[in-house]
Amino acid sequence: RHHDSLLWTLVQNGVLENLPDKQLHNFSRKLQNKTKLRRNSTVSPEESETSCTCSARDGVSFSCPEVVGLMINAGLTKEARQNPSFKLRIKEMVTTYRDFLILFDMEDEHYDGLDTALLEALVKAQNMSDEATNAGNIQLSGVQVALGWNRPDFAEKLLNSDSASKDEKALGSILMHALAWNLYDFTELLLAHGASVPMVAANMILLYGSTNNVDHLKRYARYHLGSSQQSEVSLNDKRTVDRMIDRLSGTQYSFNSNVSNESDPYFELMVWAALSLYPEIAELMWSNTQEPIKGALFVLMILRKLQKSKKVIITNHEKETIQFMRKRFERLAIDIMDLLHQNCDLLLREKAIKSGWERLNAMTYIDMAYVCKAKDFVAHPACQELQDKRWKRGLTSEVGFFTTILVFLCPFLVMSPLVTIKLKWTETENYGVLIKFTRKFKAFCTSPSVKFWMEVAMYVLFITYQSYVILAKVGRQGDMCTFNTEKVIHFVWFAMLLIDEFIQAVNAGHFFGWFHVIWNKIDAMMYMVNTLGLILVNIPAKSNGDADIDSCKIDDNSYDIGRVLLSVSSIMFVLRLIHMFISDKYLGPTVLMINKMMKDFRVFLTMFFMVLIAFGVGYAVVLTEPEDFTKEQTPTMIGGIFFYTFFQMYGELFVDDLGSNSAEGSTYFPTKSASDTDESSRSSLRRGVVIALVGIYMAIVVLMLVNILIAMFSDTYSKIKQRQEVIFKFQRLELLMEMENSYLPPPFSIIHIIVGHIVDKKQAKRDQSNRHAHDQDNKWFDTVIRSAIIDCLEDYLKIKRQKEGSEVQTLLQNNTRYLKERVQQLQVYMENMNFNMQSGFVELRNFIGTE
Repeated sequence: RHHDSLLWTLVQNGVLENLPDKQLHNFSRKLQNKTKLRRNSTVSPEESETSCTCSARDGVSFSCPEVVGLMINAGLTKEARQNPSFKLRIKEMVTTYRDFLILFDMEDEHYDGLDTALLEALVKAQNMSDEATNAGNIQLSGVQVALGWNRPDFAEKLLNSDSASKDEKALGSILMHALAWNLYDFTELLLAHGASVPMVAANMILLYGSTNNVDHLKRYARYHLGSSQQSEVSLNDKRTVDRMIDRLSGTQYSFNSNVSNESDPYFELMVWAALSLYPEIAELMWSNTQEPIKGALFVLMILRKLQKSKKVIITNHEKETIQFMRKRFERLAIDIMDLLHQNCDLLLREKAIKSGWERLNAMTYIDMAYVCKAKDFVAHPACQELQDKRWKRGLTSEVGFFTTILVFLCPFLVMSPLVTIKLKWTETENYGVLIKFTRKFKAFCTSPSVKFWMEVAMYVLFITYQSYVILAKVGRQGDMCTFNTEKVIHFVWFAMLLIDEFIQAVNAGHFFGWFHVIWNKIDAMMYMVNTLGLILVNIPAKSNGDADIDSCKIDDNSYDIGRVLLSVSSIMFVLRLIHMFISDKYLGPTVLMINKMMKDFRVFLTMFFMVLIAFGVGYAVVLTEPEDFTKEQTPTMIGGIFFYTFFQMYGELFVDDLGSNSAEGSTYFPTKSASDTDESSRSSLRRGVVIALVGIYMAIVVLMLVNILIAMFSDTYSKIKQRQEVIFKFQRLELLMEMENSYLPPPFSIIHIIVGHIVDKKQAKRDQSNRHAHDQDNKWFDTVIRSAIIDCLEDYLKIKRQKEGSEVQTLLQNNTRYLKERVQQLQVYMENMNFNMQSGFVELRNFIGTE
């Protein structure tokens, strides 16, 4: 209540309701003059009995009745000033209900406006209500009012006051409302003042049920969780929320309903904010999690699955928000990984990257990045160090194609300097030559790089052998239709390929997850076509009882169809070798370019097909008559609609055929009158129109559509070329994941499965005895890793604050420099204007004197 000039605003009962700002300003001026006259004066005891007294900061003292008189004379209408009851009412308000009065100075540089005064009045009324009901937490009631007005600055003043309550649960209750309303500033303020986050996490289901921005989550539950598509879906059920997050993350996730010291309530709130598409709050909660890298990658996992879900993300705002959050959280994970790479040694980095998160099925950083397609994170140097070791796995140097072939042809080469293998046991241990050879050869065979080159070699060998069998051993009759040795070997080998592909699908855990990969789709189609072709070329012909008919003969129709299918499958088997190029730094991104360009090509084919049909029908209309459409000629004419226009794109114009003046007409558009007369029914006008249509068609297709396709290809090429390094590293991770989950290539996979099953049992028994010591080591490493990551997070937040401060300072400097430049320009402009005016006056004076 201490100001140089005082203005009393009555908010109770609306006494000064709708008072114009101009009258308030005039009243403030008069009140300031009045206080100057009353300076250093005091109020008599008699006067103080009937009035309240206010003292200004500079010693000014005056009584409330005088203030009321000033208010009546300055701020009220003439009718109000002449009404005695109104004067008594104002006096009663000032003397009796003075606690409802709010003071502010309109001329103060810190004056915030009438909204602040009204907010103070509401807070004071709320506080008096709390006092009357003995509710306590008077300042927190004011924070609740400020929350409704979305005034975090006002709430901060209340929380920073000496009498402010620090009840964590009460602040946590307010935090629940701030989160549900997506008020970032309030959330940050309440967290800074110690709001109970575990209490909010324990009531997480209330947030899912009360948040407004969850329509996309309800659509997801309706279409992907088996809920009724007609009924309204509610997120107040914990089981529904758990199932939704399980499906989005692909893990057995469950948010903690019980608050404990070991739980991470900030992680629960981060997941909720990410699903609610609140990026600022999600990042704020991420900055307080115990696992920042895994938390950011988990958000990427659920957001990617949410973005890919059908009928869920339908508005542009939702799409843009998810895209922004995916880029932002991947950047956050990379920033923390940068600090981890700088501050920690190699061993600790590898332990951190390989450490599994039990809450997410023991998934590591790289596993999570692979699922959410975080290519930039996978390309980080720290991840690449571990990825290189996993690719070699026991080999001190990467082996090539020819080295792999030589070792398998002569296994004892693993003991030579040609292959350097690092085993767990030391060279000083006394092992026999056979044991050393066995262990080295096993380590060599289980290396992902060796598996890859062996798969390439055996795949090329299978394609070569299958081509030989189809060309030389599959026939229509005689010895070609019997099951000879070559056919049996081919069938067994192909069956092993099918079994190997089936094992990969089973190991994927979900058929649709396996089928989602484009190469697996090609494999499924390729094996299906090849199997059907092999069956059809071996179906025997039906015997008609004639003894002269050879008993071994293949049905002609099925044989022809089977040969065509085998031709298609042979093409697909050879083209499948493109997948092997992804191990190369330069050819790998090219494979992705082809995949992306196919999407552009589909767009081109859609437009091209429309133009093709249009001009093909145009040719037919001009060159044919109704009587030409006979039952025999109709298929030929329909083929001509596609034949001419399709091959004209490649430069074969068919001008002589389409513009023919012969009686037979064109090849695909013959005329019926050809048998009756030697003259064609086509006039010169029709032939001229056809040639004109050919010219227009070539201009549209060659000059416009083909160049559009080239431009689309160029754009796709430039985009992928810019990220060639990142794409190659991610493709290599995909290949590594595939090789780690595979066995030796067929037909050696059977041996690998049997021997590997026996070895795995022995290894499991051996690991069981060392599990306790291993768990103790893991717990110690987990503690060290968590401490290191939290330190990196703190360093990141510190760097971020410094960067933001420097950005603000730079912005202020730029604005100051801009203002100085503008002032200098204005000064120069004013000087020029004064000079021009003086020059004009001199000229005018000279002109008048001359006249």
